Amino acid sequence: MVRRRAVDILTAQRVRARDYLGEIKALFEWVQGNIRYTRDPHRVELLHSARRMLELRAGDCDDMTILLGAMLQSIGHPVRIVVIGPNARRPDLFSHVYPEVQFRGRWIAADATVPHPMGWKPRAIVKKVISLQRRPVMSMSDIDDGLGQPYGAAELVEAVRTSGLQPRDPRVRGVWDALRARGMLSRDPWVRRLLLRLWRQGLPPGNRPRSAGRLDAALRSSDQPGYQAPAASAYYPSAYSATYPSAVPYYPGARYYAGGTRYYPRPAPDRWRYPARPVAAPAPRYYRPTVRRH
Repeated sequence: MVRRRAVDILTAQRVRARDYLGEIKALFEWVQGNIRYTRDPHRVELLHSARRMLELRAGDCDDMTILLGAMLQSIGHPVRIVVIGPNARRPDLFSHVYPEVQFRGRWIAADATVPHPMGWKPRAIVKKVISLQRRPVMSMSDIDDGLGQPYGAAELVEAVRTSGLQPRDPRVRGVWDALRARGMLSRDPWVRRLLLRLWRQGLPPGNRPRSAGRLDAALRSSDQPGYQAPAASAYYPSAYSATYPSAVPYYPGARYYAGGTRYYPRPAPDRWRYPARPVAAPAPRYYRPTVRRH
């Protein structure tokens, strides 16, 4: 979806083939003009995937960096991340992030959060450059949209969410084969049952955001075992953990998630934007046999 959107933007802007600088400029200006800069919730570092950003059209500097970097990488431009901070005494504290794209051996700043042309970069007291790891050979999970899903998974999730699908849809078979090769079907019985039902019975059109979100999270975790959050948004430990120690990671796939010595209940899907109140973890239940006296 990200690559398809990038190609559509280049086609609409009438960028000529092999005009690589024109491609970079067109994508940069599109993000700059179509994505609204919006801060995260108070004391929470909220990250959106590139696909979710195309739906929301709003986010802060890290969200816009994810979107622009994913779009540039999807059409073959190397990207690296630059984080900057205001305090030399605290080199691990960063306040802003933006991407840099490589063109003819030169790295060009592409900060789409400010109304400045491409190449402008803010002054920084503390600066750190983060290189992105790239695979020499693309896998099936890279073909879709670079978000860790099997090939055809994005279209299948959208079909489950709204459009529906017919029995024996080839997208279901493709995702089934990919998950079976990774051993995911034996680890997640819910995904196995859902795919079997979709293959045998199909699915009528409707509105199923919960099922689609759960399927999306499961498909992403199949390629990244340590990642349990859904595609739309996820809570991570705040970048300013020293300032905001109450910020804790949130994994919507789990019923309870730990934050220090407390456990937080899984909130309802419509309350994912707000952190839940800490409660005590449920006590384990022990079986006590009944003894009858005669």
